[in-house]
Parts: sequence; C-alpha cells; structure tokens
Amino acid sequence: MNNIPTASGARIAIFTICVVTLGNIFGLNYQALQGIGGLLFILSPALITIIMRTFTKDGWADAGFGYRRVQVKILLAAFLLFPLVFFFAIASGTALGFVQFEPDAFKNLTIAILTGAPMFLLFAISEEFAWRGYLERKLAALGMTALPRHLLVGLIWSIWHIGYVISETSQSTLPPLLYALLFLISCFAMAVIYGQWRAKTGSFWPAAIAHCMANSLAWPLLTPEIIKVDAPLWFAARPEGFVALATLCLLAVTTFILRKNGT
Repeated sequence: MNNIPTASGARIAIFTICVVTLGNIFGLNYQALQGIGGLLFILSPALITIIMRTFTKDGWADAGFGYRRVQVKILLAAFLLFPLVFFFAIASGTALGFVQFEPDAFKNLTIAILTGAPMFLLFAISEEFAWRGYLERKLAALGMTALPRHLLVGLIWSIWHIGYVISETSQSTLPPLLYALLFLISCFAMAVIYGQWRAKTGSFWPAAIAHCMANSLAWPLLTPEIIKVDAPLWFAARPEGFVALATLCLLAVTTFILRKNGT
C-alpha cells in the first residue's frame, strides 16, 4: 500500500482554483511571447502540483512516480488505447467513403509521430502528474468513491482547457457548444479509464503514456496533408469524434466494471 499523507479539502480547493485560473490565463494567451504562453499553459498543472507537494502538508509519498507492481497488461493497454480507438474511427470512415488518405500519408504520419512524441510525452507528464498524480489521489484520500472522483477530475481537467480551446480555433471545426459538450464527455471517459489505472497500479505513468499517444496521433491526423475527413463529427481521429467517443465510453464502462469486480 502507498503511504497516504493527510489530505485536505481546503488544499484540494486551492490546487483546483490555482491550476484552473493559471491554465485559462495562459491558455487564452497560448501564442503570446513567441510560444511562452503555450509552454506556461502546458506546465501550469505540474508547477502548481510541485508547489502544493513541497510547501504544504500534501507531501510526495503518494505522487505516483513508482509502480506498485509489474502491470504489463496495463502498460500495454495504455500504449495501445488510442492507436486502436483512432484506427477504428478511421477504418469505419474509410469503409463508408468519408475518409481518404493523401499520397505519402503513412510516411508523413510516421515522421510526425516520431518527431512529436518526445514533446507530447513531456506535456502529458505535466498534466498527468497533476490530474492523476495529485488530484485523483488526494480525492481518494478524502474518501471520495471511485466514479464520482473520476468524474470530478474529468470536469476540472476539461475546465482547465477552456481558455486554450477558445484561443486555438484550429482545435475543431465543430460548433463551439457542441464541441465543448463532446470534449467534456471525452474527458469524463478518459478520466474513468486513467483513474482506474491509477488505482490499480499506484502510478500516473499509464495515464501519461496513453495521453502522450493520444496527442502524438491526433495532431498529425488533423493535418490535411495526411488525411481528409469529410464527416469529422463522426470519423475524426480525436476523442470528440462520435465513433472514437463512443468507443472510449464503452471502454470506460468496461474498465470500471472490471476494476470494481477485482479483475
């Protein structure tokens, strides 16, 4: 068992207010100062977490750097989650004639993934160190049960993105309110999956790996030089596309049930 320091609802509230406020300030100014705004947006969850763990009674004992025991299946699931989810969405669209790959698509996609993955891993670690490494664990230490805990983390996670989504209009071509709703549902689904992995392994690393894979694939698959999607609401290789979102929700329910039953 992990050594769980005392958790405080007040400190969780302070963490949440600070990280959401900073995230939205920097998110709204994502391109400011030659990209420094974007860097501060990405690093804001980790920075607030470090401050909370260093200068309050939260401590570092339950930060989730380690791995409770070898869980090869969960690490493999984390690595494959989004490749399989996105492949299913794209394959469905291709079979129905809504998705077309451009010339040299696979070569360009491979290059984009290999060059982007290190940066996206850093970004994922910064987020998951906060969401699963801190917030998820502190809420558990307060006695909040699994499903409400995961959903609350997912809600805070989605709110942290608001400023960024507003400033980066290339994020989606969908109507803003529809996109916001789909994005929120996707955050709920991912929060359940990642939260269950956190509870099972005692670590935020599976969530960081899956998060990295999602971004490493999704951004290149938004590029028109790689793929053209005529019905992005349905077949976009993003968690907010209907096919990908439905698959994620199904996997979230399955993961929660399996974990609840001790499987």
